[in-house]
Amino acid sequence: MGAERKPQDEQAGTSRQESHQLDKGVRRWWLLGAVGLAAVIGAGVAWQQAQQDLAPVAGMQAWASLGGPIQLESQQGDFTLAEVSMGEAADAQATPVIALYFGYTQCPDVCPMTLAALRQVMSELPPQAAARVVPVMVSLDPERDTPARLAEYTGHFGPRFQGITGSQAALTDVARRYGVSYRRVEAQDSALGYTIDHGAALYLVSAQGRIYDRIPFTPGPAGVRAGVTRVLSATAD
Repeated sequence: MGAERKPQDEQAGTSRQESHQLDKGVRRWWLLGAVGLAAVIGAGVAWQQAQQDLAPVAGMQAWASLGGPIQLESQQGDFTLAEVSMGEAADAQATPVIALYFGYTQCPDVCPMTLAALRQVMSELPPQAAARVVPVMVSLDPERDTPARLAEYTGHFGPRFQGITGSQAALTDVARRYGVSYRRVEAQDSALGYTIDHGAALYLVSAQGRIYDRIPFTPGPAGVRAGVTRVLSATAD
């Protein structure tokens, strides 16, 4: 006959069995957790890759919900963002980068300063790169800024600068889609009669209205230079 099993031996065996089962449970949950974590990480990587595919310029994700097509008026007739023309030096297969600015011709400071900075940056770029940049000013003052007036004003900055505008309803729609705030401010003591308060950022967009970058206003060309150079590099074929 075998030796009689002592109670303490039975308790030890039971404890080892429970411990083994506990270890198996822990390992099972650990494996499930690891699989879940891997799935989360994989989904995150896939999402980031998708965002990178949609956003050739770092930081563009912030503007992914803004932008869109633009159809307004210029001195040459109807203007459509999708049909912009690059400079002659641009390669036929190159991607245009529209430098879109919202302002008005009676603006005393930020508008001419921003357009002058853009003109300087374009003059510093290699000819093929500069030709890819399409500078467009959207006037938020259609009452005074006729297409002819806009053509005269933008012509001071260079022959490739264009001015466009439209009805108040059309401008309100475009400004809303691009996140541009503006309002008319009566100025009875001024010969102008009124001014336009408006956002002063410069938008770099594709022909489809996809926003590559939004450059806040800063005096001088440094901010415009950095943004334009970055977008041209990121969208080069």
